[in-house]
Amino acid sequence: MTPAGFITIDLYHCSGNATGVNIASSRPDTIAQVLTGKTPEQVLDTVPLLFSLCGNAQAYAALQACRVALGMTAEPELDSARDMLVQLETLREHAWRILLDWPVFIGLAQHKKSLAELLKFDGLFKRNLFRHGEAFKFDSCLDIDVAQLLKLIDDLETLIDVSIFNGRLAAFRLLNDEAQLKDWLTQNNALAANMLKHLYHLNWIAIGQNDIACLPGLDGDTLDRQLRQDLAAFSRMPQWQGRCFEATLLNRQLSQPLIAALQGCYGNGLIVRMLARLLEVALIPSRLRQLLTQTKLPEMNTASDGIGLAQVQAARGLLIHRLELRQGRVCDYCIVAPTEWNFHPEGVVVQGLKQLQAGNPNDLQRQAELLINAVDPCVQYALHLRPQP
Repeated sequence: MTPAGFITIDLYHCSGNATGVNIASSRPDTIAQVLTGKTPEQVLDTVPLLFSLCGNAQAYAALQACRVALGMTAEPELDSARDMLVQLETLREHAWRILLDWPVFIGLAQHKKSLAELLKFDGLFKRNLFRHGEAFKFDSCLDIDVAQLLKLIDDLETLIDVSIFNGRLAAFRLLNDEAQLKDWLTQNNALAANMLKHLYHLNWIAIGQNDIACLPGLDGDTLDRQLRQDLAAFSRMPQWQGRCFEATLLNRQLSQPLIAALQGCYGNGLIVRMLARLLEVALIPSRLRQLLTQTKLPEMNTASDGIGLAQVQAARGLLIHRLELRQGRVCDYCIVAPTEWNFHPEGVVVQGLKQLQAGNPNDLQRQAELLINAVDPCVQYALHLRPQP
């Protein structure tokens, strides 16, 4: 079950050049209905059943919010292990787009076998990190097999190296600017390289570039005050300090030299977004090794009066959970997913689509699909091209 709804995008055009965008979401208000009246323990049992996408991130955010609301102490060692599962899930979600969607865009066969192999890692990591594989419970206990986990990370890295980078993952990690990127693309038949070369060939590398900025870090107390003021409005169409922001994986890669260099030329255009996805995939194995050898304090926000607020970086961007407890049971629960920021009626997808100038409806459709895929909604969507009346 995924109480996520559906997004409808109407892209108006004149002879294939965008003239306007209308976006509407039918996200149902089911979360509060489903979780109201439940105990925190029941919340942790229920949340993983509600989400087919980013289930680890959703479960982790729910656990953090419940712990804060109950005034429980931090669990740095367990949270490092949980963060490993969220990182693994992030890699899987990105690989889903790269291995299944990117080949379709450039007329190649989907890499279904590689994705199927990748899907097996979640259960393997859980069993080698937590007793009985239970990671997101109040009584979760670590049961770490370091040697087996290091082997799993090595196997994971080899899989993405072969299936996405054609053995040139290490070289990709070292890229610092566009000249080095173009050298890497030369005579490179990796799936990632073929996708990027396709964009260069069509001169679509900067499409969708717009002025919507990446969401800054949100102070927990300020965020909670804003949520208290108008919870329903924020959860449906969030803004921060009166402005729309994007909350995508690009936010996490802004400091990478390659992204910084390409942003100087193409802003938040299509190639920058695709490179950010590839960089995150390339860097996650190293991040997993790091988390295995260190503890990390969780990013939890203090609260009072039975209120718990949690922020977790999920695959598609910032995920926020907020709950209120009264007499030990949930009286209100709110989730703000990255899609609410990114597919806001005035947000980054709308502004990006408005910039498209394809010259014919077929190319406009292809450009729009590429841009939407790069931002990546966590719900199903329908894109309709509408001739400008």
